Amino acid sequence: MKSKVILILSICLLSVSCTQKQIVSKPIHEPARELFDLKDIRVTDPQMVNIQNLNHDYLMSLEIDRFLAWYRREVGLSQQGYVPYPSWESEDIWGGGTLAGHMLGFWFSSMAMSYEATGDEDVITKVEYALKSLRECQEADGEGFIGAQENIKELFAEVAKGNFQTSNPLINEFWAPVYLINKLLLGMYDVYLTFNMPLAKTIMVDLADWFGTSVIDKLDHEQIQRLLVCEHGSINESFVNVFAVTGEQRFLDWANRLNDEDMWVPAAESRDVLHGWHANTQIPKFTGFERIYTYTDNKDFHNAARFFWQTVVDRHTWANGGNSMGEHFFPIEEFEKKITGTGGPESCNSVNMMRLTEALYQSDGDMKYVDYYERVLLNHILANYDPVEGMCVYFTSMRPTHYKVYASKYESFWCCTGTGIQAPAKLGKMIYAKAQDALFVNLYVASTVNWEEKGMTISQNTKFPVENHVTFKIEECGQSKNALIALRHPWWSEEVSVTVNGQSQDLKEENGYVLLEREWRQNDEITITLQPTLRAETIKGGSHYFAFFYGPIMLGTRIEDNSLTMADHRQTRNTIATKVIPLENAPEIEPDMQALIASMKRDDKDGVLRFYVPEEHATKAFYFEPYNNIHFSRYAVYLRDKNWKE
Repeated sequence: MKSKVILILSICLLSVSCTQKQIVSKPIHEPARELFDLKDIRVTDPQMVNIQNLNHDYLMSLEIDRFLAWYRREVGLSQQGYVPYPSWESEDIWGGGTLAGHMLGFWFSSMAMSYEATGDEDVITKVEYALKSLRECQEADGEGFIGAQENIKELFAEVAKGNFQTSNPLINEFWAPVYLINKLLLGMYDVYLTFNMPLAKTIMVDLADWFGTSVIDKLDHEQIQRLLVCEHGSINESFVNVFAVTGEQRFLDWANRLNDEDMWVPAAESRDVLHGWHANTQIPKFTGFERIYTYTDNKDFHNAARFFWQTVVDRHTWANGGNSMGEHFFPIEEFEKKITGTGGPESCNSVNMMRLTEALYQSDGDMKYVDYYERVLLNHILANYDPVEGMCVYFTSMRPTHYKVYASKYESFWCCTGTGIQAPAKLGKMIYAKAQDALFVNLYVASTVNWEEKGMTISQNTKFPVENHVTFKIEECGQSKNALIALRHPWWSEEVSVTVNGQSQDLKEENGYVLLEREWRQNDEITITLQPTLRAETIKGGSHYFAFFYGPIMLGTRIEDNSLTMADHRQTRNTIATKVIPLENAPEIEPDMQALIASMKRDDKDGVLRFYVPEEHATKAFYFEPYNNIHFSRYAVYLRDKNWKE
């Protein structure tokens, strides 16, 4: 055990000192804000810790040899008796072939983040084995390629000749093969930066070089654009990453060829063309466009990313921060029609919107990015995990009276299983940011942050939203340090008050933050008191459905149905809950929101925030509680005006 402890300490030190050395090509633009590495943040909120721990255990339980089985098959290596995981990993689910290998890249990225978030040294051994095994496949190929779909290399040979047809999600008869390359490249990049394992860089560079020379260089501009019709994640971002760690210009040149003009051109011109497009195919592209901008100074890409983000948030987003219905964007005037559908916002979309939001926030520090991130984190991501098994929901239905379906551990392997194993490890990502001598507190979530540059460790203690006080304590500070601590004044709290060591402070605010600058000493305490209120939000583009919030927390109500069993909530293959009951089983409300909200009485139970709504303002009395606390039950988050008939 002692040797393992020494090993993990040495790797932690390497990750602190080597990341900057690993990035040999620096971005042109310095960030306005810098988010902390996950290793410097420990989330202590009980709900988040539970999800994080369940996810970490799940990651460690997955058999890497089952993920590698098809990779080995494709290069003639023995599968060593391992049977690949089922579902999208090995089955033709809908007639588009398999998405074999899609989980492996997600797994590498998730293991890197989970290691940083937990410090579990057992991760290292497992990642090293996976890397060595993947490299064996790459060496057996002999040209740098790795792939798990049957005869996938033959497909790319045809692509290189121009013999291909694209749709979304197919290139010829193969399901999103460039997307699979992108996920592996992202996984290798995350592993290389986190563990400083040179083998990850070797695999990444060789795979990117193969794709560049064997495919990209063989195609003209029109053919590349045709290739990019098919879902490809953020393949442009991946090639920028390879340029960042190698400094070799060809990778940046290739990245510049991998920008989908159907998306970035209209967005750069401030045109919303999203209606009908597959949502999660588009979102990662814009993270890639933003990444291209940081290395090339092409502001069209930056403008495109900003416009796309604003358009999705303003015109395509549900109350919980998620977007789309049936995986596709639709016009704003259709929200009221779409709400009765059994699908709903897709988990993948929200995870990828969070990645884009992180990138844009670091670019300019605008508070609107924090506001959105808070909404989607607290009301979609946190609500999406089985609190007992830790598995993720694919579609979160907005239909009143519907319910959630969670993946099974070893049989589902949907795309949302992939993004679903990434989100828990990075729950703390946006809580804090830094810039020079300033620490920015963005989210009020129980946690600690290690501000290495200042030699300070700061804890945040809160039971929000049950209690409205948040206390920060300087846990470590060898000597007094002058620094600015900026506390977010959230838009949903009309007033805030702040004390330092019990003394009330005259507040100075700037750009949405309360600024506290002084010499800080160990054991100093800051307390901020928030004033969240109840409010109703009308559904986008409509006037007859309403969602309710307490501060940033979306509320929901449970709908009793004793006929549902745990088997209805935990599915192996179904991504959509299918047992529909009438909308009228949910409470319907009077349209006078002011009177309804005034009638709501707080009535907490077992430490859970609750509000009682009396019968005189609805078709029946009911309780509201945080939606992210509702599991294994029918629910409603949008309630319908009782006087409205379709």
